Amino acid sequence: MQATVFNIAGDEVEKIELDDAIFGITPNTALVHQAVLRQQANARQGTHDTKTRAEVRGGGRKPWRQKGTGRARQGSTRSPQWRHGGVVFGPHPRSYDQDMPRKMRRLAIRSVLSSKAADGRIVVVDSFEELEPRTKAMIEVMNKLNIGENTALIMTAEPLANLELASANLPGVKTIDAAFLSIVDMLKHSYLVMPRAALDVIDGILGSNGGRRKLSLRDFNGTKSIEVITPTTTRPKAIAAEPDLDTEDEEAAAEAEPVLEADAVDETDEVEAELEPDVDAEEAEDELEDEAEDEAGIPDEDVTEVDDEDLPVTEAEDTTKGGKA
Repeated sequence: MQATVFNIAGDEVEKIELDDAIFGITPNTALVHQAVLRQQANARQGTHDTKTRAEVRGGGRKPWRQKGTGRARQGSTRSPQWRHGGVVFGPHPRSYDQDMPRKMRRLAIRSVLSSKAADGRIVVVDSFEELEPRTKAMIEVMNKLNIGENTALIMTAEPLANLELASANLPGVKTIDAAFLSIVDMLKHSYLVMPRAALDVIDGILGSNGGRRKLSLRDFNGTKSIEVITPTTTRPKAIAAEPDLDTEDEEAAAEAEPVLEADAVDETDEVEAELEPDVDAEEAEDELEDEAEDEAGIPDEDVTEVDDEDLPVTEAEDTTKGGKA
């Protein structure tokens, strides 16, 4: 969508292209209505308060006795049916705040801006810096911009003292900061007057790359405020970086290494010694056993080898029924 940029003298300066995502969408009237109700409710202070019969001063005595007067029974002159009595269901301090998702709020603002742009009610001005701080000068600018006596909301990127002084006495002209984007003020006024700097502020809030929006990496074109990280198919393995050692640390590490190796060797030798049987101890035990057997007269169990030729030849008895073999 194109828009014409004017100066305060009413002359055409240039033509610019407005973002269709902000000024060219189909308005959502139901969402705009909800946003207006929310803003009006949040503007309420909620400090109203009425007194109940317990809070009103007086009425501590029973006005007349319970029976015998012919009148209705009464307990206090501060009951709700009495004059100067308490209020039954009156308002008390409370909060009227309403919440609304950020996307819905911004869509409502885009709807209002798109509706104003479609009706030709958005006027883009080059700058108000040359404006004199006089009401007469502001009236001339409004006439030259073809606004006349219609109401106008001037949205500036930063406060301008001359503009505020020039428009202070005009009941139909109001100046606000463009970062506020008050949807009620935009609907109350017929025209929206914006300097070029205000368009940059609005684009930074409602644009495709502005605000706190969740965009996929495919649809994201890049911006200065967001850093895009390209996803990888395989997750890289974490490699522990070796710390840089100073010369003193290296010398200490070199001295500690041989000590550790010697300790390891001593430990292995002790383990092997524990596992191997003690041969000297076994031999000493055998000698003690032999001396004890000699003293007791127990013969040795060792058997010497004898040749078969030295043995006498005897007839072996046949255990069978046949007799001698």
